Amino acid sequence: MPPLELKEWIPLIKDGLLGIAALVTTVIAIYGARVWKRELAGKEIYAATKNLVKESHLLSRATTKARQPIQDYERKAFSEEDVKLTTKNERWRLSEADAYRKRIDDLSLAVDRYQSALLEVRVLVGSKIYLGFLPFGRLVTEVIHRIDNYIVVIQGYSQTVSPDSPEVLEAQQELYPSENLDDELTQKIGDAREEGEQCLLSFLHRTSIRG
Repeated sequence: MPPLELKEWIPLIKDGLLGIAALVTTVIAIYGARVWKRELAGKEIYAATKNLVKESHLLSRATTKARQPIQDYERKAFSEEDVKLTTKNERWRLSEADAYRKRIDDLSLAVDRYQSALLEVRVLVGSKIYLGFLPFGRLVTEVIHRIDNYIVVIQGYSQTVSPDSPEVLEAQQELYPSENLDDELTQKIGDAREEGEQCLLSFLHRTSIRG
């Protein structure tokens, strides 16, 4: 039989051990929850940055496509009545402007997806990534401005222009200086996109944009 004094301490010791066990369990649970949250946040950031890289590539390609010369299949089809009421030059101007407006619409969709991806990353990791992609965004805007300028030139009713008019040729030179678009603007867009991606490498667990 344990001494009377020891019997009195046994419940206290048991309560103390239970309290310690409960405290240890709570600490482990809190630590585990924090680890889980960090892992979850890491997965969210990785997925968001990966998506931003994809959307930036797609937008870069979209800018190239938007600047290319209009193909015949993109041109507006005119009815017989339209042909009777318009000249060949007027139909060219209408179809050219209409096709480039559709190009801008397509480009705008790519811009929207890219900006949504950029915003998601900004929310997760801060404004550093947003600032890193600013030059790329400005150059995309430059592409839109050049297309808009070309549309204004070919639709300027203050003077009659044709595909061979000096103003049209000059605007085309700004829009697509070469058939494969290997011009300075294309190079700048590619470089700016890569600079933005450089800011994402640590979140993508990479040391280079080349893989």
